[in-house]
Amino acid sequence: MELNKNKRIIIVFTAIFLGSVFAMYLLDKPNGSTVNYLPYINGSIFLIVGIFAFLLTFKIYIPQYKTVEQGLRVDNLLRSWGKFGKFGSIFMILFGAYNLIWHDPDMYRLNSTVENNKWTEKDREKLLKIYTNALSSKDKKHPQLIVDYCTCSVDMIMKRMTRQQYIDHLALPKDEQNNIFGPIVKDCSDSYHRRVDSADKKAK
Repeated sequence: MELNKNKRIIIVFTAIFLGSVFAMYLLDKPNGSTVNYLPYINGSIFLIVGIFAFLLTFKIYIPQYKTVEQGLRVDNLLRSWGKFGKFGSIFMILFGAYNLIWHDPDMYRLNSTVENNKWTEKDREKLLKIYTNALSSKDKKHPQLIVDYCTCSVDMIMKRMTRQQYIDHLALPKDEQNNIFGPIVKDCSDSYHRRVDSADKKAK
């Protein structure tokens, strides 16, 4: 059965949408968090709707309507949109392309804002307290070295990743956390062990 023009257009746009999402996924390969897919999905939707609205408002594409009344309703709607519809379609195309090329998952993170993604001095104090208490129970001979190591580690973590990235990493298995945090605090850890060895030698 031969498809009419409207159905062919729908199939083409659906194929573009699915192809865009899949292609962008292969190029960037999100790290597993569902929120990382939202820029691709949102961008593809805005891009396709924008292109379709652009074709309609500039009368490049004229759909085949079942009745004359349907055609008149669409014409009246497009006429009421006026320049707003044309500029809106262009905006949607640009916004969709922006999401696909320069995507930012934090824009769509639920219960999170840009401010919540930034570290605060209160966060730093809380992390220092948690890390210091945890390590102090294992090494009671070098309290000041523990404080120095934890301070160095917390500062490096806050410098190398955002608050939300840190929270996301904490949800990972322990071995994956070690692979992520280990290289970040390596210099702090090496310095701590050297100072501990030096202190132990002097104590003998």
